Amino acid sequence: MVISLRRELKLLGSPRRTQVLVLLVLLGESYPSELARLLDAKKAAILYILDGLEAEGVLASRPLGRTRRIELDPRYFAAKELRALLLKLAEADDRLQAASARRRARPRRKGK
Repeated sequence: MVISLRRELKLLGSPRRTQVLVLLVLLGESYPSELARLLDAKKAAILYILDGLEAEGVLASRPLGRTRRIELDPRYFAAKELRALLLKLAEADDRLQAASARRRARPRRKGK
C-alpha cells in the first residue's frame, strides 16, 4: 500500500523533524552525525532539531566519548504511543527504511 506522506510528514512540526524521529525509532539510538549522513542533511540543522526535541523531553542523550548518543526518552509520558505512531509512519516511507538499513556498524577494534 503506497501512501503519500506529504501531509503526515508535517505532523510533528516539519518534514525533517518527523524524519529525524522516525529514523531514531528505526535505529533505536544514534548520534547527530549519523542522522545527518543518513538523511543527507546538514549537521547543524539536525543538531537544532535534536536540541529542541531534547528540551521538550521527547529525546534523551548521553555522552559517549566525544559524541552524544540520542534516543527516544523512555520516561516521556507518551513514549509508547509516540513510538507506535512513528513505526506506523516508517512503514509508509521506503526511503527512511532504506536509510536505516545503510547504517554502518563496524566491530570495535581490539585493545581500544
